[in-house]
Order: sequence, then C-alpha cells, then structure tokens
Amino acid sequence: MKPRNLSRRTLLRGLGGVAIALPALEIMLNRHGDALANADPMARRFLVAFNGQSLGGDNDTVHNLYVPDTVGPGYDLKVATMPLGGYAGVQSDISIVSGLRIPYNTGMGIPAAGWDVGFHTEALGPLITGVRNKGPEDYPGGNGPSADQIVADAIGQTTAFKSLAYQVQAAWYLSGGSAPYGRDILSYKLDGMGNPIPNPGQVSPKAAFDSLFMGFVPPDPGEALKAAYELAKRKSIIDLVKHDFEALIPKLGKADNQRMQRHLDEIRDLEIKLMAVPPVQTEQCKMLPDPGPDPAIGGDNVGVGGDDMFDINVGYSDEAKRAQIFHDLIHMAFVCDLSRSVALLYTMAQSHMNIYPIAGHPYDQHELGHSGLGTAEVSKVIAWHVDLFAGLVAKIRDTPEGDGSLLDRCAMVLLHEGGHGYDPAGKDNSSHSTENMACMIAGRAGGLKGGQHVVATDMHPGNVLNTAMRAVGVDKDLGEVVGVIPGLLA
Repeated sequence: MKPRNLSRRTLLRGLGGVAIALPALEIMLNRHGDALANADPMARRFLVAFNGQSLGGDNDTVHNLYVPDTVGPGYDLKVATMPLGGYAGVQSDISIVSGLRIPYNTGMGIPAAGWDVGFHTEALGPLITGVRNKGPEDYPGGNGPSADQIVADAIGQTTAFKSLAYQVQAAWYLSGGSAPYGRDILSYKLDGMGNPIPNPGQVSPKAAFDSLFMGFVPPDPGEALKAAYELAKRKSIIDLVKHDFEALIPKLGKADNQRMQRHLDEIRDLEIKLMAVPPVQTEQCKMLPDPGPDPAIGGDNVGVGGDDMFDINVGYSDEAKRAQIFHDLIHMAFVCDLSRSVALLYTMAQSHMNIYPIAGHPYDQHELGHSGLGTAEVSKVIAWHVDLFAGLVAKIRDTPEGDGSLLDRCAMVLLHEGGHGYDPAGKDNSSHSTENMACMIAGRAGGLKGGQHVVATDMHPGNVLNTAMRAVGVDKDLGEVVGVIPGLLA
C-alpha cells in the first residue's frame, strides 16, 4: 500500500501560472474512504440555480404542469418536469417542494415581494436573500447576503475560490446595455461596512475556464516571460503541468493513477469544447479543455417581432452550449474542491432570451408568459431549465468520491422566478405571481432526502435554501426566513 502522505491541497503547477487541483485520491483519504487522511471530514458543496420565468402564464386556467399530483416518494412527472425521466435514476435524487409563496403584503410575517410594481426585481430580492424590499423605489435587488454567500462565508474560506457565480444567459437582449435593477444578479455579498452589494456572475465560459486554471503568477520574471510565450501558443494546460504530473505518478497506486488519467482527460475534454472541436467522450474528472472563443452574442430583440424572431442570432447566444460548459466547470470545481459554493443563473429575471430555438415560438422568454399561448407552452421553456439542472445533478451523481458519490456531499436547488397564482391586479392566474411557487432540491449531503414531492403550504422559497444550507453544515437562516422544510432532512 502506498503511504498516505499527499495533501488534499496538492496542485500540479506549470508555466503561465497554470495550476491544476486534484480530485480526492485514495492516497489523500483514510482507510474507509469517508474522511481525509488527517481525519478532516470530506467537503460538502452547495449550489443554487435560477430560472427567470414563472410557472404559469397570464389568465391561464391550466394548472399542475410542474407540481406532481402525488405527494411523497415516487411522484408523477408533468410537462415541465418530464426531463427528470431522461436521466436514469436521477428523479430519486431530486425532490420537488410546492405550496411556497412570497406574499405581496409587506406587513406579513415572512418576507414580502415588496410591491407589485417592478415585480421582477421586487420578488427576486426576497427570493434569494430572504429580506423584504423597503418600498417601490428600492430597486437594488437584494437587501442582504444571498444563500451562496452565507455558505461561502461558513465553509469556503480555505478553497481557492470562496465562491463562484456563473451566468448562462449572455445578454439582456433588450434596449442594449445591462439588465436593469439587478435582474441578472443571483448573488449578493456584504462589503466591509456590512452592506449588500451585487456579486455578478461570470458570463464568459472562456474567462471562467482561465480563472480556474491560470490564477497563479510565476514570481520569477524569466518564468513569467516564458509562460506568456507558452500561453500565446495556446498550449494545452495539461502540457504545461507535465513536469509536476510526472513527479507525482510514482507516489500513486494503480487506482489513483487511473483516476488521475480520468482527471486529465476531463480537463482536455473541456479544452476541446471551448475550441468548438467535438469533445472526446471520457469519464468522470477529465481535464477541462480550453473552451476556445465564446459563442457569439446575439443581437437585441428591440423592435423585433413575428417571423423575424426565428433568427436565432437575435436574442440568443447558444445558451445551451454555454450551460454545458459552465456545468463542466462547476463539476471540476466541486471534484477538485476549488470552491464549495456556486450561484448559477440560467436565465435572468424577466428574461428576454429568444425561446424559438427551445420551444419553437417567436417570442422571448418573458413575453411567452403574456402571449396567450398558456402554461403548456411556458412549461416547455421551464422544462429546458429542468433538463439542464437534471443533467448537472446526474453528472455529479455519477462521479465517484471516497466511499460513495460526489452527490453524497452536495445540496443543489433550482429556483423559479414566480409561481402560478393570483397577482395584486386581480388576475386569477398570472405570470407575475409569487403564489403557488415550487422548486427543486437535489443531493444527499447531511441526510438530504431525494425523490419526494413535499407540500410546504405558505412556506417561503427561502426555507428550501435554509434546508440546503443545513445539509452542507451551515446552521444559519436566510435573512428573515426561519427554519427548514419538514421531511427533507433525515
């Protein structure tokens, strides 16, 4: 047996400030594979993802295209949740929580959406921070730290990246410029004075890739010049750490050698994706290939309607491809313990992403809810988000770690902007509603239970985030929202 003398923080370093973190190898673990060799527990990871669309459409009487009819284990799948059936066994790792609400009345005991004006930010802030908005002029988006930052402060202090924030939707796609009032912000941290400030997500997959592997600057000027030359040639990151890798191999047993090879394969695979070359299909923790140039960003939707929206170069930037690359980066960050807390914004609040490539309708995502086509068509777009989330859960579930799976130490939540219920204007059903909300929670960390439909009548979505935080060992509440969802934790 090889001596267990390799630190979990070991890096393969190379030219250009490149550094590759390693997965949890046998040489780093105790005899049982359930803790590190120094007796420290295995790391837990947290993720919150967001879909910028309510579950229903304006004045649509069609219900239950997301929420199961059955309660408890083995729930039935609806139009919006059908993708869960496309990944073998993943439904057993994902629970649906329904009956949630963010009330409009600011005087109620749980955080309100604030005011019905500016719905898309007035609801988003309390959703991700658990703190009510102060008034109709209060448009910063968040009045407290978001769940990912609460987790990062508690368990992310020793990782290379305290937290990561990624944004799949590449642009606002309306009137040029950035999204107003924080509609593209899923993460808020506290500044030195204790005030919440936006923590924008990284939009560029290429920049996100580089930040994971190229954050170490060679102190020697000669090495720095050599590094710049090597990177200019776009040499593979794997080649840049070859010397350290060859020195490590003799220390590893057969199983660890195989795992390291998979790790390097995964990184190479991601490099290939970023270069828009068909990826090599390999297993588990493959070295992330350089993604190459980002997909082109589509133009604004302003003044565009009807058949013109069928042009996918308008209001669409191959978000499907972007999502997959960000998934690979998140997987690598979790496998290598580079970060334990991630905020992943699939589409922003009041999303104006062109949904024709997804659902075949000449509308952007926001206008689809007001199109009159109904909840059945809205659900197809929600299903696109659910499919992405389920694929990420499956990827993490299928990754061995220690004596089990990486998912054993993860808690992951998919939030939706609104629900399917009434709004203050008196509509029976509306795409502008935070009544009858639902979301998904996945993972097995801390005894988290999957495969259930739990009805949490009148509880806040923040209670789901509290549950996920407890699962990763963070005994804190989200803003004004107190407590967890009953029945989700063992």
